[in-house]
Amino acid sequence: MITALYASLLSLWFVFLSMRVIALRRNPMFAFLILGASPDEMLERAVRAHGNLAEYAPIMLILLYLLETLPGTSVTPTTLHVLGGTFLLGRLMHGVCFGFMMSSTPLRIGGTALTLFPLIAAAGRLLKSVL
Repeated sequence: MITALYASLLSLWFVFLSMRVIALRRNPMFAFLILGASPDEMLERAVRAHGNLAEYAPIMLILLYLLETLPGTSVTPTTLHVLGGTFLLGRLMHGVCFGFMMSSTPLRIGGTALTLFPLIAAAGRLLKSVL
């Protein structure tokens, strides 16, 4: 159930980032998401924010699912929530930075760190349980 929670939240964020890309491609239905930015300047960044989430989220969700369901992993629900919540926060920070701003180094660095650390921790924990 914990993995399902984070899969749902990440999916909603993915859809929102998708709508931002559609808006920047000048679809009038989503024009409210342009937020005054020049569409030409922001489109490439929005596409990368969307693509970056599509690249990282599946592996994290697979790791969470395996930690949650495989016998012998002995991972507590709290640990799963820390891993999933940290990853989600990192993806939100990165997506806001790339999808809605021209530059924000603290959001980018923080988002990257909060993405990679839970991935490393989850992979390490899973590896420990299978060796």
